[in-house]
Amino acid sequence: MKRILLRSTLVLVCLLSLSAISLYALLQSRYAADVVNLAAKALSPYSLTTRQAVYTPPYQLELQDVEFTSDQHTQLIPKVTLWLNPYLFSDGKLALDSLLIEGANIDLKSLDTQFLHSLHLHHLALKHVDVSTDTWSARELGLQVKSPKWTEPNQPLPYGDIQLSAQQLYTQGEAFDRLLFDADYQPQDSTVYGLSFDWRGANISGQAEQYQEGWSLVNVTINQLKLPSSIPSERLLETLQSLSLSVTHINSLDILESSFEYAGWHFDKLDASLENIALTRSVWQQQQGYLSFDADSATREQLQFTSPTAKLGFTPQGVSFDEFDADFKQGRLQLSGLVSPSTIHLKSLKLSGIKWLENTSDLIHFFQHSALNELSISELTVNNGQLIQVEQKPYWQLSGLNIDGEQLSLIQNGQWSLFSGEVEISANSASWDKWITTQAIVNVQSDKGNIALTRTFLPLANGYVEATGQWDRSQLSAPWQFRLHGDGIPLNQPWVQEKLPFTLTGVAELEMAFSGLSGDYSMLAHSMSGKAVGQIHEGTIDARSIDGELRFQHAWPFEPIQVHSDRGRLTIQAQSDNAQLSGTLDLTKPEFGSLLLNINQDCQQLWSEIFEQTTVIKDRCSVPQRPTSAQPGSNQEADGDASPITD
Repeated sequence: MKRILLRSTLVLVCLLSLSAISLYALLQSRYAADVVNLAAKALSPYSLTTRQAVYTPPYQLELQDVEFTSDQHTQLIPKVTLWLNPYLFSDGKLALDSLLIEGANIDLKSLDTQFLHSLHLHHLALKHVDVSTDTWSARELGLQVKSPKWTEPNQPLPYGDIQLSAQQLYTQGEAFDRLLFDADYQPQDSTVYGLSFDWRGANISGQAEQYQEGWSLVNVTINQLKLPSSIPSERLLETLQSLSLSVTHINSLDILESSFEYAGWHFDKLDASLENIALTRSVWQQQQGYLSFDADSATREQLQFTSPTAKLGFTPQGVSFDEFDADFKQGRLQLSGLVSPSTIHLKSLKLSGIKWLENTSDLIHFFQHSALNELSISELTVNNGQLIQVEQKPYWQLSGLNIDGEQLSLIQNGQWSLFSGEVEISANSASWDKWITTQAIVNVQSDKGNIALTRTFLPLANGYVEATGQWDRSQLSAPWQFRLHGDGIPLNQPWVQEKLPFTLTGVAELEMAFSGLSGDYSMLAHSMSGKAVGQIHEGTIDARSIDGELRFQHAWPFEPIQVHSDRGRLTIQAQSDNAQLSGTLDLTKPEFGSLLLNINQDCQQLWSEIFEQTTVIKDRCSVPQRPTSAQPGSNQEADGDASPITD
């Protein structure tokens, strides 16, 4: 029995040896291609034919002009090189140490990658291959994949350790040139060890890691990116997302010498460094992120910052400005502090030489209607500023503006006021309509809502205005008091004239002191008390009747005008020999107020209800009849001596 088994084994070994020798001999002959075609037909459900086959012992097989057909789609491959595994089969699959495809033009839409599932591959390589899919295409692709694995039927790129290069990758109208890619590509938790490509003239390189939420840029550099305003930089992120490379986090990103638009801002020659930024969250929802940058300019709509430099920290509480410095509006802006959508708490704000010469009304409208709930500035400094408002009347301007403020709380619970702190404002020149002042100064202090106007001094061309006051907003009733003295106040102001039914010129002298409560209008109307005394020097009244036919002119007839207020009930009184001014006004019913002016001349009388803007002029003297012109043929002698003149 033992002899029979031994003889049988020897015979089997001899037959296998003869078969191997025969196969080897055939592969070395001109029938090698036929042998490969027969073997492919026997071992695979797919059709594979080759025009030429070259076998290099012990394991290399080179195939030329290969036609691979599956599902009625034929793929032409100029050259395929296989390195056979010594064991030939592994896990029931044909084992190949390596598969190299060269010079092919592969359309993955029509290529069935299932045949690769039937192989046990240790290494897959592509060389000088053009590849296209429904969403992208690549030219001059070079690829090496160690231990490639396909988990889905039409998976274009296998999982594994990948090294990839391409002359160009094109997708969604965007081209990535000179692409290099080195990664451990897996169904999850992939790692990109190195990635570089050129996009729109910029070089982009770095590393990345994949997490459950998406890809994180570990250490990426963007160099010399220059995009027109019509192409926002967000296009790059959208394009990467179309390649299933959804970037959701920035661990470290450096931007060098780049000009582009992002989130409505246009940056010119930007150098920036970003760390720990979550792209799935808004600016105000970051966790310990960081940004530093400098640029030639940063522009958004009407705002332009020149040579801005900034260091920003991102926290759940908001954006921390450790430093911000920029040339702005022909001056310089510097600030530091914490900013959120509803609060601004600045440590320091310095404005030097700022000239806001246009759209000033928009600036004021922004502050008046902002959604800020809190605004505070620990240190405010404004040097030699200028504001000009000429968009709408009344026009006004401030030149040589200087402001020094400390520990200012300006907005609380959405309400504007000086809740705390001290601020001093001065201006070399200021005007409101035709009212002009030079070297003006105002000082205001506040302690927990108790506001004190400690000094107001407004020099005029031929006089001045000074005022003091106090307003305690910390109390529910908000008691207040105000004192003002002015001399040489010009009356030729539009805001004065538009409240009068006649023209009044001259200069005024005014002394007033009032106090009351201002918790609401009712409190004010029932509490305002005090008095005012006014005089008008070199004054003239010029009035016309409604039809414009009568004109009344008269020097201002009163010396002092007395105004008394007792708990919201005002009386106005002035009198002279030929004139009288009297009126009452109840602040609880201001619509019933009355202020009457009556002036008598020799032949005219003026009556005016000032509050109602009405004027009546009466002419009390008869007008003499003009002489009738002489008619032809009338008696000329009746007009005097009509004797002829003789020599």
